[in-house]
Parts: sequence; structure tokens; C-alpha cells
Amino acid sequence: MYLERVVSKGFCYLYLKEYAVRSHYASNSIIVYRFGRIEKALKNMYIWRNDFGLFPEQLQNLGCTQKDLNEWIRTLETGVHKTGRVFALK
Repeated sequence: MYLERVVSKGFCYLYLKEYAVRSHYASNSIIVYRFGRIEKALKNMYIWRNDFGLFPEQLQNLGCTQKDLNEWIRTLETGVHKTGRVFALK
């Protein structure tokens, strides 16, 4: 799973995507969770980090852990993925 940003109508939205093999589709990735606008998403992630009990059940069912949450926060703060790829926020 990986984070992806999408710019729409002047706003930047954050999605958690996963690679999936799908026939008859140009894109082989599916959205598994929508965080919303990046500013709101980062605030929510800080809240979840401080109280992991508030972490969405949907993400827990996908196997996401506190370690993943910390990596997502680091990616949004630094603008660099854990693999070193640039994650442009604007």
C-alpha cells in the first residue's frame, strides 16, 4: 500500500492505494482508504498517533499498524516516501 495525492478543484486530497490486477482497466491500483484533504488528514494522523484507539477500524482490518501510521506522518512532514521517492505536497 502507498500514499497518493490527488489535486482536484484546487484542493489536495490524500488516498491510500493498493496495487491490484484488474483486467480491462488502465490503472492497476485501487483506493482502499480516503483520508480527505491533506491538511485535515495530517491532523487526524496526529490524533491517531497520540491515541491509537481512535485509529479507523477499516485501516486496522487492512493490516495497517502504528508503524505504518508513523511512516505516513513522516512522508507528509518531509515530502519523501520511505523508498526515497519525492512526495510533492503542492
